[in-house]
Amino acid sequence: MPNTIPQQFFQTAQKYPKRQALKYKKDDTWMAMSFLEVENQVKDFASGLKHLGCKKGDRVAILSHNRPWWVVADLAIMSVGAVVVTVHTTFSPKLTAHVLRDSRSKFLVVSDQEQLTKVLLYQKELPDLQKIIYIDLAKPMNDIVDIRQLSFDEVLELGRRNKQSAVSSKLASDKLSEDDIASIIYTSGTTGNPNGVILTHKNFLSNSISATKAVPIFSKDTFLSFLPLSHILERTGGYYAPFVVTGACMAFAQSPKTLIDDLKAVKPTMLISVPRIFERFHKSVWDKVKAGSDFKRKLFINALKQQKGTWQYKIFDILVFKKIRGALGGRFRMTISGGSSLNPKLGKFFDKVGIIIIEGYGMTETSPIIAVNREGKIKYGTVGQAIEGVEIKIADDKEILVKSPGIMKGYTSLDREVIDQDGWFHTGDLGFLDNEGYLTIIGRKKEMMVLQTGKNIWPEKIEQVLNTDRFISQTVIIGHDKQYVTVLIVPDWSEVKNYRKEKNLSSKSPDNLITDSDMIKLYEERLECYKENFGEWELPKKFALLTDELSQENEELTPTLKLRRKTIEKNYSKEIGGMYA
Repeated sequence: MPNTIPQQFFQTAQKYPKRQALKYKKDDTWMAMSFLEVENQVKDFASGLKHLGCKKGDRVAILSHNRPWWVVADLAIMSVGAVVVTVHTTFSPKLTAHVLRDSRSKFLVVSDQEQLTKVLLYQKELPDLQKIIYIDLAKPMNDIVDIRQLSFDEVLELGRRNKQSAVSSKLASDKLSEDDIASIIYTSGTTGNPNGVILTHKNFLSNSISATKAVPIFSKDTFLSFLPLSHILERTGGYYAPFVVTGACMAFAQSPKTLIDDLKAVKPTMLISVPRIFERFHKSVWDKVKAGSDFKRKLFINALKQQKGTWQYKIFDILVFKKIRGALGGRFRMTISGGSSLNPKLGKFFDKVGIIIIEGYGMTETSPIIAVNREGKIKYGTVGQAIEGVEIKIADDKEILVKSPGIMKGYTSLDREVIDQDGWFHTGDLGFLDNEGYLTIIGRKKEMMVLQTGKNIWPEKIEQVLNTDRFISQTVIIGHDKQYVTVLIVPDWSEVKNYRKEKNLSSKSPDNLITDSDMIKLYEERLECYKENFGEWELPKKFALLTDELSQENEELTPTLKLRRKTIEKNYSKEIGGMYA
C-alpha cells in the first residue's frame, strides 16, 4: 500500500492512465488532461526542481489560484521530498511575506503579476527565497526582482532535458516515509498572524482514505473545485480524497464569481462548499420565485409542502425542482459543506429540492476531517459521526477532544500546547455527542462572549439565524464584556432596492440609506421577528448598518468566509462605540 501522497497518485495514474483527470477553461474552451498526462508533467516538473537544486526537506511555497498547475506543482514538490507551503491568494502582502519568512521557503511557485507584486514589496525581508517560478506572467521582472525567475514551462522543459541524469521523481517519492513532512498549511486565523500547521504524508493519506469510506466517491465522479486549494478543506476533501486516492476528475472553476456558469458547463456530480455559498444559492432560488408570476410562486410553495416519496412530490419534482437542479448542473449526487455551521433549515430546503448536503467538521490540525454525516443517515444540525480511525471525547468544560492518525506534527512558531500527554488534541470548539455518536457544535471556546451580567453568548448561532433574513447579507454579533448584545448588519442591497420600489420610497445610495429612518424602522421590525429564536439576553438591542460587504481583501473574512472578529471590531470601532454610547 502507498504510504505517501505521490506514491498514491502514481498508483492511481497507472490504474486510470487515459481517464480525464483535470479540466480547466482556456479562453472559451474547456480543456482536459488525462491521468497519464498529469503524471508525466509531475515527473518532468519534479526533475526540473531537482536540477535547480531543490532537495528533500526544502520548503517550496505555492501562491496561486486553483488551476491544474497547482496540482502538478504540489505533487512534484512532494515527489522530490520537499515540503509544500501553501499561501492564500487573499492574504495581504504583509501576511504573504510572513508565511514565506516563517516557513523559510527557498522556492516560490506564483500564479500571476498580482500575486508576485505582493512578494516583491517585501523581497528584501525574504533572505531564504532563491527562485521564483511563475505561471501566468508575460515576461520576467528582472529589473525589479533580485531573485532568479523561471516560467513554469521552463522548469518542465528543464526536467525533460535532465531526466536521464536526475533521479526520477518516482524513485525520490519511494524513499519518503509516511512520517515525513508533506506540507505546511498556514491557518487563515481569525485572530493574529497565521500559524503554520505541519502535516505529514500519513496525516493526509489516512484522512483521505477514511473520508472516502464515510462519503463514497467513485472514479467516474466529477468534482468542481472553487474553494482555495491552499485551504485544508479543498486540499483533502476536494483534491486528495477524490483525485489522488479515488481517480475522480477535478474540474477547476474559473473563479467563485463564475460558479453558476461553471456548474452548468461542467455538470459535476460532487461539490465541496461552505455554508455561505449554499445561502447564496438559496437566496437566488427565492429571488427568481418572487420575481415570477403568482401562479409560479404558488406552485413552488406547494412543491415544498409535498412529502418526499409520494406521487405528488414526484410530479412537483418534475415541474419545479428539476429546473432548480438543472441551473446547478443537474448531476449532483451530493454536496459537502464544511468550514462553519450550516443552518439546518438550508439543509432541509435543499434536501426537498433534491440536492443532498452532507455536513462535516474538521480542522487544519486534524488534516482536516473529524466527523461527517452519511448519506441516508443525515441529522441536520449536527456534523455527523466520527470517521474511521478518529476518536472523539467531550471534556468536562464541553471542549471537543480528538485522537486520530490525522493529528498534526506541530506548529512552526506557536508554542501553545494543544495535544495533551494522553494524545488528545484540544480543538478549542465546544459541543456534545448524542447517544448515536452524532456531534453537535455549540461554538468556539475563545469566541464565547460573556456579558457584564454574566450571561454566555454564542455569536455564530445568532448570526446563522439572522443571515437567513431576506434583507440581511451578513451580520456580526458584538457583546463581550458589554451590558447587552448588539449587531453589525450588512443589508442585502438588492432586496432593499426592491422593497423601496414596492413602498414607493425614493432611491438612495447605501451611504445615505444606513441612516434613513425608513431603513432603521425596517431593520427594527426584522430583528423583532426573531424574538422567539433566542433568549431575552441574546437578542440584539441595537444595530448599525454597514454599506459594504465584509471581505477577505480587508482581512475581515478567512478563505472559508469565517469572520475575523478582532479585525472587524477594529474596522468598525466607531459604529460599535455608537451602539454603546
